[in-house]
Amino acid sequence: MTVEMVETAPTCAYPGCTHAPEPKAPGAEGPASHYCDHPDHNALGAFRKFRAKRKQRKEDRRAAAEAKEEPKGAAHEAPAPAPAEAVQGGTGQREEAAASPATDGRGDGAHSRDTVVALVKQLAADLPSYIEELAIITDSAAAEARIETVTRASAQRILAAEERATLAEEAADMAVAALDAATATFSEETAAIREEAARKVADAEFVRAELERYRERVAMLEVRLDAVRDEADALRRAHVAAPAATSSPAAPAEPAQPAGNC
Repeated sequence: MTVEMVETAPTCAYPGCTHAPEPKAPGAEGPASHYCDHPDHNALGAFRKFRAKRKQRKEDRRAAAEAKEEPKGAAHEAPAPAPAEAVQGGTGQREEAAASPATDGRGDGAHSRDTVVALVKQLAADLPSYIEELAIITDSAAAEARIETVTRASAQRILAAEERATLAEEAADMAVAALDAATATFSEETAAIREEAARKVADAEFVRAELERYRERVAMLEVRLDAVRDEADALRRAHVAAPAATSSPAAPAEPAQPAGNC
């Protein structure tokens, strides 16, 4: 009798997934991945899946045990005969005990044996899953601890980053407010300086215009002064020439001729 070996393609180690594992990247170190490219299919996800299944199985077994304990508890509440005394009393008592309701106790024993056998079978059926779960736990427990540590550190870093971002935003708001105030003050001072400069320029223009007008007046006065000087010089010369004309001898007058001699 020969047994044919059938090679099956590897599948994802995540419970219930039938996809092929993610291929190993060329040149990558370490063993190939046992999970597909799904983001939740990893050792931690598989461990959580098996833990959820185990919890569900425990709840199912607890519910089944509670359901089985209910009729057994009712049987214990009913008055039961003493089969031990019948066994110790002899053969007749054994027969009476056999005919008595002691058969219910043997029935309970058979029922318990059946329950134990069922539990053993269930344990044998669940043993491979327990073994697989233990194999995953050896990898995922440390991974979960590392992930929890990294998550906690990341949360602390995120909180610190958020605090720094909040402080930076507050500082930026304060800086923007100060910049706005400085800009408004600078604008007001610049406008005042421009108004003052414009007023001074207007005053300077006015002074320049007045100076030009005074210069024109001075030029006109200088022209008039020159004319007055010329007139004064002319009068002075005339005044000097007038006494000289009066002091010179008069010319002799010609004798008048008689009218008849014409």
